Amino acid sequence: MSDAPFLTPEEEFAQLQKLSNEYEPEVTGPLVGDRQSSSAIATEYANADPVYRVKTQALPAKYAFFRTCRGDGHCGWRAIAFGYFEALLHVGDVAKFDVEEARLISMNNLLNLAGFSEDVYIDFAEEAYDLLRKLGGSLQLGNGPSLLLEAFNDMGVSMAIITYVKLLASAWIQSRAEEYQNYLQTDVKSYCSQNIEAAVCEIDDVAVAALSEALVKPAGIGLEILYLDRSIGDEVNAHAISQPMNFNGLLPMIRLLYRPGHYDILYKAEDLPAPPQQAPIHVALAYSNNHSFEAASPDANLLSMIPGMYSHNRFQTMDQSFGQRWAPATYDFDPTPAPQPQITPVQPYAPAPPAPVAPISVPHQDFMSPLHASPISHHSPGSHHSLQMEQQPVSLPFHSAPPPPVSIDRTPITVERGGPFRPSMYELEPGFGTGEVLPFQTNIFRNSHFNTCHFMNPSFQPEEWSPHEYRTGNKGKHKSVSQ
Repeated sequence: MSDAPFLTPEEEFAQLQKLSNEYEPEVTGPLVGDRQSSSAIATEYANADPVYRVKTQALPAKYAFFRTCRGDGHCGWRAIAFGYFEALLHVGDVAKFDVEEARLISMNNLLNLAGFSEDVYIDFAEEAYDLLRKLGGSLQLGNGPSLLLEAFNDMGVSMAIITYVKLLASAWIQSRAEEYQNYLQTDVKSYCSQNIEAAVCEIDDVAVAALSEALVKPAGIGLEILYLDRSIGDEVNAHAISQPMNFNGLLPMIRLLYRPGHYDILYKAEDLPAPPQQAPIHVALAYSNNHSFEAASPDANLLSMIPGMYSHNRFQTMDQSFGQRWAPATYDFDPTPAPQPQITPVQPYAPAPPAPVAPISVPHQDFMSPLHASPISHHSPGSHHSLQMEQQPVSLPFHSAPPPPVSIDRTPITVERGGPFRPSMYELEPGFGTGEVLPFQTNIFRNSHFNTCHFMNPSFQPEEWSPHEYRTGNKGKHKSVSQ
């Protein structure tokens, strides 16, 4: 049995300190979070040191919103890169995205002078160029903020852009080595390879200043860092890195909240663009529209709903327009269906009554009255004429001209018939069904649809071939003598 090595208190303390320094908590949450109220920071520090509690409680009064960045060693780089693209969105100028893309492409010369091969950085740079194009095209659609947040929460796109801005900061420092050497403890080349170009390294003050000069300030965007620490004061300490340019009244800014070892993004209420105002909706409060609908007539039936069928209301309006010159023709309706209804042609005009009435001369088309069913109890049996109608196969005669004017006395006409359907207007004309079919007179009539031998005629009957109607000509051709 071997004994465990004995450690002195000093050695044990050093071992614990080493474990504490190497401890890294598990990183969770989105790479870039949604914008939320900064009062959540005050809630987070509610039970912390009184200095932090006082400063965080005063934070929401000036900085209304904040956005978290995952603390994976890249939060500072990610916050500045995200703020750069977001500030361009707030400017809202499509041409600005084109200008920035051209400027970043021109900075490839700076990367080449710093010794970076184009094959190394071009893939990372293309991700930044592509995001600029997408955001420029999203201004009309209005989905730029969601598109930007989605891109930076994609690990591949986010790390490519972070690597690209790291290379820009490193190339900028190396191209101005004498300017930054006084702030470094080592030479410029070693500093850039260890503190900027390394895979996992958080941004420091020198790198922040270099990235501001290379990326943020030339775009006209301001950069400000607010330090939440134990320094004296009731508010966070603000340090301006660069000042914004005025874009038609807009001052694009990037504000970072620095807590020991971590960066988040802060917003003032005026930093955010105003939401689009909805166009005013005109409401005519004094407008009134009264629609009047007439109830259906008690004697209306389903036939009045069929297009082309005459309704009672329509002819009632016509009666009123004629000034009640003609009494409506009535028909007694027998609900008992007749086994075989018969209709025969009748004269539509009843003989004049003994009372003298001034005759009225009108064209043939004007004295047709609306036909509707009326109860038998409305008229006495002696005040109307009963007519028998028989149904026969009929063919509509072709009228070339209207009949001469007819003088008619104002006498009601009643017709008794079986069935709910009214007769056709042609059945009430004189000589209905008795006219003979006229022979074909011309080629025009022969080829028209009025010809029963024409296929478009409702009573189409093809012409039959008869051998005795054909004769042989001198040249042996057959000619028809039929009309």
